[in-house]
Amino acid sequence: MTGAARLSTILLQRARILQYSASWLSAPALPKLGVVEHYSLHSQQEGGDVSVGQRERSYSSAAPSAAYTARNYASNIAEYNRKLIEINNSRRAYLMRDIYEDMQIDGVQPVRDTFHTLISGCMKGDRLQDVMYFFEEMKAMGLAPDVAIYNSVILSCGRCNQIDHAFQVAEEMESNGIPPKHRTFLALLKSCGIAGRVDEAYGVVRRMAASGLTLNSSCYCALIMAYKNRKPVNEDTFHKIFELLEQSKGCEAGSAESEGREDFEEELASLVTGGDIQPTRSYVNRRFTVYYAALQACSELGNATAAKAVIEMLEQSGQQIDASALTELVKCHIAQGHPETAVSEFDKFVESGKNPTLNLYITLIQGCLTKPNASRLASANRLLQQMAERGYFLNTVLGSNLLTLASNDNGGDFSTANCIWDMMQNRNLRASFRAASAYYNGLQRHKVPEDDARLAGARELVSRNERRYNWTSGAQ
Repeated sequence: MTGAARLSTILLQRARILQYSASWLSAPALPKLGVVEHYSLHSQQEGGDVSVGQRERSYSSAAPSAAYTARNYASNIAEYNRKLIEINNSRRAYLMRDIYEDMQIDGVQPVRDTFHTLISGCMKGDRLQDVMYFFEEMKAMGLAPDVAIYNSVILSCGRCNQIDHAFQVAEEMESNGIPPKHRTFLALLKSCGIAGRVDEAYGVVRRMAASGLTLNSSCYCALIMAYKNRKPVNEDTFHKIFELLEQSKGCEAGSAESEGREDFEEELASLVTGGDIQPTRSYVNRRFTVYYAALQACSELGNATAAKAVIEMLEQSGQQIDASALTELVKCHIAQGHPETAVSEFDKFVESGKNPTLNLYITLIQGCLTKPNASRLASANRLLQQMAERGYFLNTVLGSNLLTLASNDNGGDFSTANCIWDMMQNRNLRASFRAASAYYNGLQRHKVPEDDARLAGARELVSRNERRYNWTSGAQ
């Protein structure tokens, strides 16, 4: 399909969407499309019947320009670029392609920075299909991709576990006369780490050495990830992780070269720490990224002994463990079925004068509520109270998840579930349907009086959800 035909198809689809959606959109009225219908009568042979021929429609805009201007969010390349940057920062990559199609409708020609933002945003959203679409569109428009674009495409392929495609993009980059940079090799190492391809990862390391480049902390993190994801896991896996920790001592935190795109390095730093070690990236100490990667590997593999060894190496280097490192150790103990040990490690951490984080509290409380008993429920209740005293609070998702777990308490006094319910009520948070139903059933099991305020509130919430979703008790 030619460019003109594709643009014509997009225009027709957009016109139909706007026509049918104008009646229910609450925003200012859309430009109304005038529809003109033409009928033609075709006679067959003499004496034959007259039949209605094809119906043709043509769409034309008859709305005033003020209404269109009120709804139009961009009209030139600068405004579109600002909107794309806003979408990129808010991690709403699913809107990138819609904005790009709006640019085509308005006849706005994208520039190189536009594709930088499009590809970077889709990379962060793990939307490989959109990344490759914009990559091909850029080349079709005659814009030669630079090294930052190639790095983002390679990393996007690696994040989606398409390592062979990542190496193909790297070969295309070199065939076009663009030499690989440090971040190019780092993207390839990250791809090998996600796929657990240790041999290919060391092949990239040898190519880096041949190019005169050295390994930084992000490279060592990628190598640790490769050993973590390689199957099968055995004792040699942890020996290699410890060797990489020793080799990483004294390495630089990042590459000294500049490639003009800081968002790529920020994304790599987030990926190195797993992206979910802390709710806020500022809690992560970038000097400990290799130790974080090793601790996360031990946590996912469920080896608390190896995690303790990593923490000992961290302390021997003259550093103090922080909440991020302790969170990974706590996860190891919980995975092995020892939440009491995890709580003990947490108490030592707090007694030493260090500040725990919200993620550490949530991890411990979830571990205590997974398989509850009297002591674990008491620990969870105590941790909830400490969390409230330190100024931490639950949101709707965290509160609903914890309430669902705490409502499984059959032998206790149900105080932990009541505490979570009260914390949510104090902030006017509405529990999910699942959490409210579990809590209501738990109150009934414990034979709470009918005039109890918590029982009445849970009953009202469950009834409201049943009416909203037209749900019938006992229906499948």
